[in-house]
Amino acid sequence: MLQYKIDVISELEKVGINTTKAKSTGIFGQETMRKFRNGDTKISLDNLNRLCAVLEMQPRDIIKYIETDEDREKYLSKICDTHVDNHKK
Repeated sequence: MLQYKIDVISELEKVGINTTKAKSTGIFGQETMRKFRNGDTKISLDNLNRLCAVLEMQPRDIIKYIETDEDREKYLSKICDTHVDNHKK
């Protein structure tokens, strides 16, 4: 699961970008700003790139990965199952 390491809205405000300015300049749309406000990390890579540029940060400064049981079940278990099946052949 991805999670923000920073308060994106607060960091944007530090560089002079609020919802009105983001929308009027076209930097971020209203939906993306809502996601930032709600901590929703389901943004496009283009928006992550814009965020990095505007805040002068690297992606690792903005988001982090936290392994969850759901991730292990949905993704890692499939890899492990395939790995085991391939070794049985």
